[in-house]
Amino acid sequence: MGMGRRGAIVAMVNKESDMQVDSHGAVERSRVYNVRRREPRYVCSLHVTVQRFLRFGPVVARGVVLDISLRGMSALVCGAPLVGETVAIELPLPGGPIEMLATVRHSSDAKSGFEFYPLSAIAQKGIQDWIEELRKHEEKLFPYPFEGAVHGGGV
Repeated sequence: MGMGRRGAIVAMVNKESDMQVDSHGAVERSRVYNVRRREPRYVCSLHVTVQRFLRFGPVVARGVVLDISLRGMSALVCGAPLVGETVAIELPLPGGPIEMLATVRHSSDAKSGFEFYPLSAIAQKGIQDWIEELRKHEEKLFPYPFEGAVHGGGV
């Protein structure tokens, strides 16, 4: 009998009160981010280390790069950095690890976008070489779906 009463109480919940949303506890919508890229980004998956410089000292966060260009990258980072924050990024590229400074341009729990400060010659060469490798394999990774039609074949 006790279970029946509990079920009756749950069944009597006011539907209108379920639909109300408390704006004080709601998650703020992310602002629209206007993307105007000067260079194409290339999809990749690399481990990344992001060092933040907080009041109580430097904090290292790990993450995964989602895409990259010579001017910036996006990544999924544990403990998303704040927009406007300057961070030090270390990428373990095949030619050797590179380090650079970047500004956080947008950030959410889903991903963060970084714009690199002017790169050193070593960092620029490392990223250029990595992008060239990605470009070579891009067609294999993301084939054009209408390639047969372009070459005269049927779809």
